[in-house]
Amino acid sequence: MGFSATLLSLCFSLGVLSLNSIAATYPDPLKLTGDFVYVHDPSLIQRESDGKYFLFTSHSEAGIITADDLAGPWTQVGSILPNGSAIDLREWHDIWAPDVSFHNGQYYAYYAVSVSGSQNSSIGLATSPTMEPGTWTDHGQVFRTETGDPYNAIDPNLIIDENGQPLLTWGSYWGDIYQFNLASDFQTVTSSPVQVAHNSTPPSPVEGSFVWKHGDFYYLFTSSGQCCSFDPNNLPPPGNEYKVFVGRSSSAHGPFLDENGVDMVNNGGTLVIASHDDVFAPGGEGVFTDSKSGKDIFVYHYLHSQGSIAYLEANASLGLNAIDWSSGWPVLTDI
Repeated sequence: MGFSATLLSLCFSLGVLSLNSIAATYPDPLKLTGDFVYVHDPSLIQRESDGKYFLFTSHSEAGIITADDLAGPWTQVGSILPNGSAIDLREWHDIWAPDVSFHNGQYYAYYAVSVSGSQNSSIGLATSPTMEPGTWTDHGQVFRTETGDPYNAIDPNLIIDENGQPLLTWGSYWGDIYQFNLASDFQTVTSSPVQVAHNSTPPSPVEGSFVWKHGDFYYLFTSSGQCCSFDPNNLPPPGNEYKVFVGRSSSAHGPFLDENGVDMVNNGGTLVIASHDDVFAPGGEGVFTDSKSGKDIFVYHYLHSQGSIAYLEANASLGLNAIDWSSGWPVLTDI
């Protein structure tokens, strides 16, 4: 082997080592106890009265899963809408991506009704005083999209903006991520949709948005890539599966810039987590502050890449990591 070939081989080896080192920087999710529970597009919150953990998931009429400890055991106890949504769409019974937060003494759950590959989608709202099954009131549709619209009404997330106004961030595929303000009833739309994130580089659509306030900044997290329906014998090219990006802004309305100053509307985004070890296609993310530890916890779902359950969506699992904000950007750590 000549000198140039030897050098090329060394550089290649260093490159592989570097990639492996980068992958190794992602911490494993918290190890959970108890029986397996299916989790997709998770929303995790603690009850104000007693600190009990409530986890919400897509499907199962917006399944409710509870635990007294963050590590579990987690138990599915029911659904937000056991009889389906009042929204007049044929998918009324299949509830997607519930987003739950506490305001004005009650819990607000925004959810989506749709079917894969369709813009005939709707965002709905339900409320509860306790989050327990059987206590939820469905208020029906907040916003709807149809074929030909520049956006798609799924994956809602609520935050209160710097003016004290409810702001809903949402969207998927068509035009990616949008926002509009809501009235004080948390249901009436009061502004036109504004695009805040878009990836024009195929094949990586953006969805699953979540806005979180930390310090002086609002952080917009998004999931990008293929989320679901993986064929273990024909996986997408590495990196084309789900992963999470982030940008930040001094306003909840953006513009959200990544670490390099690139606007997320223009393909920007700083990588937060990607596939590593037994974690494949992490996404559907959210954040909450754990009152017991005082830590901000990054919440996501992932598929497994090892063993007999590898790449099977039926085995989608809950991922939990702590967030280190010391750099001004979210860096995941062990809990």
